[in-house]
Order: sequence, then C-alpha cells, then structure tokens
Amino acid sequence: MLRILLLSDIHFIHCEDDENIYRSLETAFVEAMDDVRDTGGVNQILICGDIANWGKQEEYNTAESFLQRVFDRLKCDERQTQVYVVPGNHDVDRDVNTVTRRAWRGTMLDPATAEDFVRQAKHKELDALRTIYSPFEAYYKFANKHSSADAVAVGILSGCNNFNNMSFRKEVDLGMLDNYMIRLHCLNSAWLCDKEDVVDPRDMQPNEHKLFITRPAYNPETDSTVVNISMMHHPHAWFENEADLRTEFDHKFKLQIYGHVHTQSISQDVEGKSAIRLQVGSLHPGQVRDPELYPPIYNILEIDVVKGVLKVKVICYSWNEEEFVKNDRFSYQRRVVLKKKSSRTTNQRKEVEKMKAVEKTTDDLYALRYRFFNSEHIKEIICDINAKVYDESKPEYANALVFFKATSSKPDVVEQLRASLNKYGD
Repeated sequence: MLRILLLSDIHFIHCEDDENIYRSLETAFVEAMDDVRDTGGVNQILICGDIANWGKQEEYNTAESFLQRVFDRLKCDERQTQVYVVPGNHDVDRDVNTVTRRAWRGTMLDPATAEDFVRQAKHKELDALRTIYSPFEAYYKFANKHSSADAVAVGILSGCNNFNNMSFRKEVDLGMLDNYMIRLHCLNSAWLCDKEDVVDPRDMQPNEHKLFITRPAYNPETDSTVVNISMMHHPHAWFENEADLRTEFDHKFKLQIYGHVHTQSISQDVEGKSAIRLQVGSLHPGQVRDPELYPPIYNILEIDVVKGVLKVKVICYSWNEEEFVKNDRFSYQRRVVLKKKSSRTTNQRKEVEKMKAVEKTTDDLYALRYRFFNSEHIKEIICDINAKVYDESKPEYANALVFFKATSSKPDVVEQLRASLNKYGD
C-alpha cells in the first residue's frame, strides 16, 4: 500500500513570521506530522497547486523551509518521502510577458487553432513556447528540485534550442502494487491564467475567460500493467473543452486529483468501474468562507491494489482553530476494477519485472537531484568533475540542469557527484 500526504492550495507568502496570519495553523500542521509518522508515515507528499501566492521566488523559498520542517517531524528525507507538485493559478508570475500572453489567448481558446498553435510553437516558433512558460520560472525551479518539472520546462530553463520529443507533463512512478505500476502524471493547467481567467465557471463574467491544456499533456500510454493517476490544479469545468476533457481523462486516468476550489469532494460515475475524481480541499482556504465547507485541510491518501482492484481511501484532517482532527465528512473510500492479470501477455509481464528492477535506481537519483539542486556549491561541484562543461555565459541554474541531465545516465559520474556533494557537506 502507498500512503501519501496530500495537500493543495497552500498559498505561501514571503513575510516576517509575526506577519503570517497562518502561523498558528502551520504550527499545528507541522505538529500533526508526529501522529502521521507514528501511524506509519507516508511514501510521498503531493501538492496540487498554488504553492505560492504570487509566483515569486521568495515564496518558494518559504515553501521549501516549510517542507524541511515537515521532513524533520516525519523523520525522513526526500529519498524516503518524495514531493511532487503541479502549478496553480497563484504559481503564475503575472508581471511577466503580460501583453504577449494576452494577445495569444484567443488563439489558444479556439478549438480550430489551439493545438496547431502549440505544435508550431514547440517545433518551429521556440520563443513563443518560452513566452508561454516564462511566468512559471520560479515555480519550475522549485518543481525541478522535487522531480516535478516537465521536460519542456527543463529545456527552457537550461536554454535548450530544440523541444522535439520533450513532454508537456511529468511522469513519476510511485511504486509497484500487486504487479501494477502506480504512475503519477503532473500536469500544468495554468497556461492561460491571468487577471481575467474565470473565477466561477457557473457564473462567468463578461470579461472572464476559460482555460486551455494541450492534448499531448494528457495523452499517456494506457498499458494494462500501469495505473495512471493525474494531478492538476483546475477541475474540468474551468476549461473551454470541458466535456471532451472529462471523457479523455476518465479513459486514461483511474484516479484524478484536483485542487483550486478550496473545498473537498469525490465523484465516480459508476461505482467500482469508472474513474475516481478527487477534489482536494485547501490548507490555506482564506478567512471569508464558511468554515464548515472550507476548513483548512490535509489528507492521508491510501492507495492499494488487491486482486486486480484499485482501492482508494481518503482520510481527511481539518483544523478546528487549535489542532488538526479527523473529519469524517470529507473522508472517503472508493474502488475501481482493473484489467485482470490473466489477460496480460508475456511481454507485459516482462515489462512489470523491468519496472520493479528500476525502482531503487529511480529513488536514488531522486535523492541525489534534491541534494544537488539545493547545494550552495553547484559551480564548484560541476567544475570538480568536469570544468570544461561549465558555460560561464549561462546562469548557474542552467548549467546545473544540463549537467544533471547528462550525469544521471552515467553511473560512474553519478558516484562522482555523490562524492562531491559529500565533500562540500551538501
């Protein structure tokens, strides 16, 4: 079984401790991690968007410090408890390329032109794609530390001049359950988020617009050996092609995780058969909402596969102004019947064995990535291993991205990197 700490809409701001209106709540949450640790801990932490409040680097520094407090209480590090994130509308720095992004909005909301526009931007008009991603620079630096940045984002951060065969989503394998790989797909639903994006799709205002996500971002393989889980900030109702999007997601993702609306719910069209859609409540829901419907929330998500059945259990905890307590109203259990093992081919069974073999290597690289990108000695480490590859004309972060990408496929260099990190005490 996988046990996951599930959060959404944490809305970190950068301020002095005494100015933080959520200070007591955050302290109560960190202290609650003692009970999480003592009742089995967690395998992963998932954050379903709106990590920051204005998409600024200082806010992600605050979020990183908060996560370190959580790790300390859980008595783990990122090798034991991995963090995966997706961006929300508050992870967009709305001061970046505002005019250009607004000019393209109509094209990206028109079904007749949207996909071709993205295709041309990716393969021919690279500056257009960079402009689309530019408001997420601080977010993606944070996400990259936690192995959550998609390949296109990493390419843009590293100054790549070719985005062919790079994905718009990040896939991560959470673990094997009953010979099924549980695979998480981290998606960016906030491409078109700005000051005019829709607040409530049930009551759209004349100056508001809906959102867009390109089809290649939600088009993974649907192998019978894999259980696909999607995580993105906005529910389908926020998108121009809501109905088609819902149909596609229900076909491809057995479990779907969404944030944004600050209250929690779960839905499944056909009990036991169709996809599960989990709407996650907010850790920082604001001060003006009904406290019964919008309490500050965190969840323990338990995922298991037993005899070909995916079992999902959501255990909700909400803040009562003093501590986090179990909230039965927002706790749920659902199940989905998967394809039977007997229907698998020999090649599929071999693929499962391959996936099992790479699990430990993946975990090791995850931990190494986190140490490297949090190091204060990135340039020194790269130059210790191969000074010729460091490009003084590029920012240190771009050098780090290029170096780690090349390193991760070379076991001997991986060991050199590990040794160098140890040398500098990182």
